[in-house]
Amino acid sequence: MKKTIKVEGFIYNRKRDEILAVRKKDLSWGLPEGEVARDETMEEALIRVIKQEANIDVSVANLLHCWERRTAWEHVCTFIFRAFPRGEFVIPKTEEIAFRVKWLSVPLADNLLPFEYASLNLLLDATGAHYDRCNEFPANQ
Repeated sequence: MKKTIKVEGFIYNRKRDEILAVRKKDLSWGLPEGEVARDETMEEALIRVIKQEANIDVSVANLLHCWERRTAWEHVCTFIFRAFPRGEFVIPKTEEIAFRVKWLSVPLADNLLPFEYASLNLLLDATGAHYDRCNEFPANQ
């Protein structure tokens, strides 16, 4: 069974009521995300992923939500962390980044971001971690 640890960054601009979103390969929108490499912590992975996807340096604040999914062929744990940009709160204006990264208003983000495991309101209001587990097959198999 393949085991994967993933991290996602929830970056919320309270003053403008906007969420940072990135465009995925399938052209859908989502939070900046990626897998944790063998030699890095979840925090290091999140900082790396957000820098790669959005060209923003962040500091990681706290764990908001974790979600676990097991099937017969894989076991994936996804951890969503609140992160804050270090420095200016803007998106770099290179064409590649501008196409892939946007600040979305909360109502628009609620429609565009696929929160199949955590609601947008849960993330906006979260002060600590929430854990969900989804076993798609009995554990004794």
